[in-house]
Amino acid sequence: MKLSYIVPVYKVEKYLEECIESILSQSMDDYEIILVDDGSPDACPEICDRYAEKYPEKIRVVHKENGGLASARNAGLKVAEGDYIFFLDSDDYLASDRVKELYEKAVEFDADVLQTSYFSLNEENGEKNLVKTSFEIQKLHTHKDMDRELCFISSKRRIIFVWRNLYKRAFLQKHGIVFEEGLKMIEDGPFNMQAFSSAERFVAVDIPVLCYRIREDSLQRQRYVPDYDKWLYWNWSLKLKYYSENCTPSQVFYEDIGEYTVKVILPLLLGNVYRNKPEESYMVLKRLGNSEMMRRSFADYDINKFKSKSVDWLMTRFVKNKLYLLAHIICKFILYK
Repeated sequence: MKLSYIVPVYKVEKYLEECIESILSQSMDDYEIILVDDGSPDACPEICDRYAEKYPEKIRVVHKENGGLASARNAGLKVAEGDYIFFLDSDDYLASDRVKELYEKAVEFDADVLQTSYFSLNEENGEKNLVKTSFEIQKLHTHKDMDRELCFISSKRRIIFVWRNLYKRAFLQKHGIVFEEGLKMIEDGPFNMQAFSSAERFVAVDIPVLCYRIREDSLQRQRYVPDYDKWLYWNWSLKLKYYSENCTPSQVFYEDIGEYTVKVILPLLLGNVYRNKPEESYMVLKRLGNSEMMRRSFADYDINKFKSKSVDWLMTRFVKNKLYLLAHIICKFILYK
């Protein structure tokens, strides 16, 4: 079998049929669809079973207790039989009949991992955009090449999503690459860090296939995420672990991930708590400022490189210098009021 689609399913009855139909409509016919019902409480289990009964030669269903995306994808990996794996989220869909073309490129380059472009669809306003890969197109990257490319993995957003890549199943099995099941959110990054840093043959192509739906009610866009700083710390620490295990360490990598943490992750985490749980904000601010993630990031990245008179930069400076009361005042009364 050429390709296994692994589709985790949870509370997506509004989108699930469109997702499945978009796969069934592809001209490439040597594939299987593994629908992993992750204990969904809505009509999704029945929809999965109905499609499996209608297309028994194409569709298999795995019913399991709810464990999150990582657990669901791992359950799919355990039973997959295709040469390549395509992770497809059940609220997204295939927007073009080019999966066959995508697979043929993976085979042509004998790629361990292949990355491609994709479409993003804003559900609120209907805006659809093409997002291209930042890697050089149709150039075979060796492990040595990836050593250099991974130095800019954070600033170029290269490992955020698994559904924009094809993975050779034998390669994943050889290196024991699976999802971290305890990580209940943002699990794509550590998985991709393992895959990209282990790959001996990587290629990027510009064959947009998938349409990523930006939903207001999706997990990543929840109004408040409890313990968000703890989840992101775990994500960060796993990325560093896999990088150090598989790559030749470079200070450029640490500076890049440090810059991303300081300029993107810090405001994201502070906004999460100050806008939604102000009574916990000062405690979380101190916990975040004293965390290994932030102390290491401040050590690796010089914030004077983006020094300005802005309030944002002052807040960052106060956190770096552990002047938490001053940072708290800025966050509470100016930045996130």
